[in-house]
Amino acid sequence: ALDGDIRRALEHPPDLARSRAAVRPPAWRQWALAASVALAAFVALGVWVLRPSDTLAREVAAHVQGEPESWLATEHVTAAGIEHALRGAGVQLAITSDRIRYAQSCWFRGHYVPHLVLETAHGEATVLLLRHEHVSARRAFHEAGMTGVIVPAERGSIAVLARGGGDIDDIARAMQRDVRWLPGNP
Repeated sequence: ALDGDIRRALEHPPDLARSRAAVRPPAWRQWALAASVALAAFVALGVWVLRPSDTLAREVAAHVQGEPESWLATEHVTAAGIEHALRGAGVQLAITSDRIRYAQSCWFRGHYVPHLVLETAHGEATVLLLRHEHVSARRAFHEAGMTGVIVPAERGSIAVLARGGGDIDDIARAMQRDVRWLPGNP
């Protein structure tokens, strides 16, 4: 009996092509695919637009965090100390040393850069003179509890950070005015 069923099935095979074509996928599958693609594009755009602060700002903040003693300095730096911090970076400052509480030459992104802490009317502000980092426009950022701005300068850029309040834009403008970039490429 089983042999007869097998023989009949082989003589008259079912038409599988016709039965597959007759079954259409539900319309919701196409909409689900379109929705998935749209969602993926939306997520990618959201990650790009809402990304954390740019890498330079993050590295500036990390550098300042890595030197907590810079915020704790209480004595003013001598003119010789300021000159030592600025020497390797090819810059001079037109501000008096009685405003500067900390001045070091720090390794940052492959170059020595001046790292200063200034005493202002609103508290301390950290300044990094970044001769080898160029920005086309002002960049504000908030990283690690600090508010900062990176502004373009004659040669390079200037980063200013403060904890809490303080007018970092005023400090940045003053630094743009008071920093003299020396010729050459130290």
